[in-house]
Amino acid sequence: MDFHLTEIKNAHLFIEYLMCSGIKSPRSRSEDWELVEKDRVIARIKKDHNGIAKFFICAALLGRK
Repeated sequence: MDFHLTEIKNAHLFIEYLMCSGIKSPRSRSEDWELVEKDRVIARIKKDHNGIAKFFICAALLGRK
């Protein structure tokens, strides 16, 4: 996992962070997804080994938008 990403435990809060930063939400919160900007991951949804979706953001970069 990228060390610059912070896990967000709540899916609704994750989507709220994206919306407040002007980022279009992914269609599904249960499928793997990532947003890359300038060769760096900004946000990611990744299933763990149990199939549970985990939500990650790069808080430093989202705060600059």
